[in-house]
Amino acid sequence: MAGRRFERPLWAAVTPGVRGIWLVRVLGAYVLLQFSWWAYLLASTGGARERWMVLGEGSVFAALLVLGVMRLERNFRQERMRLARERNLLLGVTHELKTPLASVQLGVDSLRRLKLSEEDRAAVLENMQNGVQDLGHRVEEMLVATRLQRQTDVQASTFDWGDMLDEAVGRVSGVQRDRIRLHRIEGSQEVRGDRALWVLSASNLIENALKYSQGAVEVRAEVIGADAVLEVCDEGEGIPKADRESAKAPFVRLKEEGSGTGLGLHLVAQTALLHGALMDMRDLDPVGFAVRVVWPQGR
Repeated sequence: MAGRRFERPLWAAVTPGVRGIWLVRVLGAYVLLQFSWWAYLLASTGGARERWMVLGEGSVFAALLVLGVMRLERNFRQERMRLARERNLLLGVTHELKTPLASVQLGVDSLRRLKLSEEDRAAVLENMQNGVQDLGHRVEEMLVATRLQRQTDVQASTFDWGDMLDEAVGRVSGVQRDRIRLHRIEGSQEVRGDRALWVLSASNLIENALKYSQGAVEVRAEVIGADAVLEVCDEGEGIPKADRESAKAPFVRLKEEGSGTGLGLHLVAQTALLHGALMDMRDLDPVGFAVRVVWPQGR
């Protein structure tokens, strides 16, 4: 996963409701100052009893006003963040679906307009098939990411941890599959959880490692004691420590290489969270990067 410099997602780059928030603050401050002025006038023209009454009621009013302004400001921020996330989702969907669709369209135009040999025709058809498969994977990622925003529990079933990894590797392009070094324990390794989420998470980790590194990618899926462990190691430079938390956010992509949905690590992090698993990213010595997920069984 080499040389990754992350672009902040839109929802993190937008300062939500700056003008509206400052307007709320100014109006709140103005009301508070006006109230303080009238309270001073009333207190200065009355006796001790009136002053204490104005001071007590005024303090309650001021506290309620400050709390109301703070709550209004928080709600305003949340609404702006929600709108920014929705806009970011639409932009991400538009961008990510355009590339595979363009690949399929190019293949259709080539078959229609050009007289191709059987070998070239087969190559064009294979490229179109890869484009359709890529499109299917990206749509699936977006649908799962949307579902995870609302999901609080998993659709649990019993499955084999090693078979899950085999299925995840099968989703990877055949050209890149030769770089994968698979390590798994033979025999049954039963776990209970959401198999579809784990397959998608494992395939995303593998595809990221292949995309952002050179050389072999080591993939391990083992049940060690009471823990199911998934680990993907590559020979790249990895993600800088300062960017590792932000990399788990949705639609975070590399600046230089903007391909992909930007959902890979987000899906892994959400899957781990739903299953009570721990996700760790670390640098390898002397070179390399690893993502390790430890899932205690019984959670």
